[in-house]
Amino acid sequence: MENMLTYDSLTHLRDRVTFFADKKTAAGMGMHVHLVMLQTFALPGINHKYNIQVGDQFLRDMSAFLDSFSLDYKAYRFANARFILLGKECSRSDADSFVKKLHERFKQVWHVKADNKTYDIFLMPQIVHMFLNPDISDNSLTDRLDYGSSDKVYLEKSQNNILFFGEELEEALQRKTYVLDEVRYAIEKKTFQIYYQPIYDCRNKVFTSAESLIRLFARDGSFISPGEFIPLAEGSSLIDSISWIVLEKVCDFLGRHKELPLKTVSVNMTGQQILDPTFVSRIEENLEKNHIEGSKLRIEITERTVTDDFNKVKKIMQYLSEKGIHFYLDDFGTGYSNLSSMLRLPFEVIKFDMSLMRLMEESKKGLKTIELLSNIMHENSYLIVSEGIETAEQAEQAYELQMDRIQGFFFSKPLSEMQLIEFFENFDKSS
Repeated sequence: MENMLTYDSLTHLRDRVTFFADKKTAAGMGMHVHLVMLQTFALPGINHKYNIQVGDQFLRDMSAFLDSFSLDYKAYRFANARFILLGKECSRSDADSFVKKLHERFKQVWHVKADNKTYDIFLMPQIVHMFLNPDISDNSLTDRLDYGSSDKVYLEKSQNNILFFGEELEEALQRKTYVLDEVRYAIEKKTFQIYYQPIYDCRNKVFTSAESLIRLFARDGSFISPGEFIPLAEGSSLIDSISWIVLEKVCDFLGRHKELPLKTVSVNMTGQQILDPTFVSRIEENLEKNHIEGSKLRIEITERTVTDDFNKVKKIMQYLSEKGIHFYLDDFGTGYSNLSSMLRLPFEVIKFDMSLMRLMEESKKGLKTIELLSNIMHENSYLIVSEGIETAEQAEQAYELQMDRIQGFFFSKPLSEMQLIEFFENFDKSS
């Protein structure tokens, strides 16, 4: 696996270019080589705690160790704090044994000498290893390294800070790639479908509002759950594009069905969207295009959105509220809630998350807490939507706690456009 070698200037290890050249040589020989990646996120912390010179010297010490660790493996500096060891074909047991020995070294302290001082540094890198098939492309390999070292995957699948990228992760990565391909296609063609979950008005005993919820059906007709594709879209910076499509489709729906007894429909928006300079104009353009009043639209945001830029978000909320476009605080009670900042913002509705409502059933203390929160909200002129109501008992309890509105499967699951129209027709008849 010898090529024209190029080296990293700091560590003097073989660099990324040489790695891919050596990988190509191994593939040409039909070898199923063993690859080990070590990655540390501690370097910025070392630089900050000590100085950059100490961080650089640590990288040199670590590189020297990796380069001399085994005659059967070559060491490369693949990226800033990502290193790779590339070995020959071996059995899975030999691969595991090699990685465990490597891992043992990182249980020990590194005595880094710089500036005529010795600094004791301890860190445990992420270690991901795998066997490379000869036909794997450079991009596919990089995708596997990124996927295996992602926080969610590494935390869930690694054992003792070691992750073997085998068949299970291979299938998971293929699924992720498939879902993201479908998301990108749906964004391009605007094939997302919008479903609506009716919200019951406890005071007037009617359904006068609904929350819009996005649904994705793949090109083969299969359903992809929002719980699967939305986190992937968020991680791939696609969620804003999706949310703009939802806004467009909801405004189109409201424009075409003015006969429905829907006073408002809410859409979920992200912090990135609200801080977008075109946010207000895009909302106004969609309302004007579909000849609907701003009072028909509600925007749901979470408090995480507010913390992005509190003052700017507050100004935008105040401006739109004056236009009749009010805001809902979504997911209240999920761990991000802050009464101080919430009370300073012009929310119309506070949505009590399902997890918060379940406290009512768990203990008297939980019930008392919900009563207290409900009183605080009402004293400050907020309306309350109780989310995730699934049983008659939960609905009755929410009603007794003077929740203003109730949303959940007890009343209705999310409905397609046609199902929503039928829902209102049937409700009118039963009324």
